Amino acid sequence: MVDFHTKTFFGQKSSLTVSSPARTVPYIFLSCANRKDDGTWEKTSKGEGKTVKLSIEEIICILGVLNRRTAVWRGFHVFEDRKTEIYVGWEDESRQALRIKIGDYEKKIRFPNLDLLTLMLEHMLDEKIEFATSGTFKAKDKEESVDQEAEYSVFAEHITARDGLHIVETTEYGASIDRVDIKARIKVESPKALLITLESDKEFWIPKSTIHNDYDTTHKDLQKFTVDKWIIEKNKILE
Repeated sequence: MVDFHTKTFFGQKSSLTVSSPARTVPYIFLSCANRKDDGTWEKTSKGEGKTVKLSIEEIICILGVLNRRTAVWRGFHVFEDRKTEIYVGWEDESRQALRIKIGDYEKKIRFPNLDLLTLMLEHMLDEKIEFATSGTFKAKDKEESVDQEAEYSVFAEHITARDGLHIVETTEYGASIDRVDIKARIKVESPKALLITLESDKEFWIPKSTIHNDYDTTHKDLQKFTVDKWIIEKNKILE
């Protein structure tokens, strides 16, 4: 059994590369690149194009679209000052062409590449569930070590019905350094998040793990919250 996988889907002007560096790490990489005016391709190894790291949960979200259980998955990665939107959804209701966007980059995938992409992701997911989440682990060498950016959380929100399927939105975020104080009312509490209303009447879900002060869920008036800055920026920018 091989330890890594990589496959590039080329089009006339854009490409999509899916890669798994090792079956023992709980993530894959998804990269988009464009063809330059001189006919050559952008090289991600030189910092060109756009690459994101996808967690096991996000692989499952993409497979939900590919297997036509959901219509759209929209993910947001927030690491320090870097914010990247990822979009995976069908071009129209015929579901013959898949649109994948990473930041400003976009690639469309059609049959038979659709089936190949699905089979690859299913295989990678099976590998990672078997080798990256269980077993007896020895000390890992330098090549197998997971970097610090692999420490993240995934927060799911805004699940809306459309055409009999669902739209799923997730946010992947790392440890935040910057925090801000806000005033808001608690409208709804779930086990892992609060639906809050700002003084401007804007509502959004906020993960409890991003709140760094005590709060009263029975208090219906405005109260102060000290929160990670990224969650406020995300909900003010992405409207």
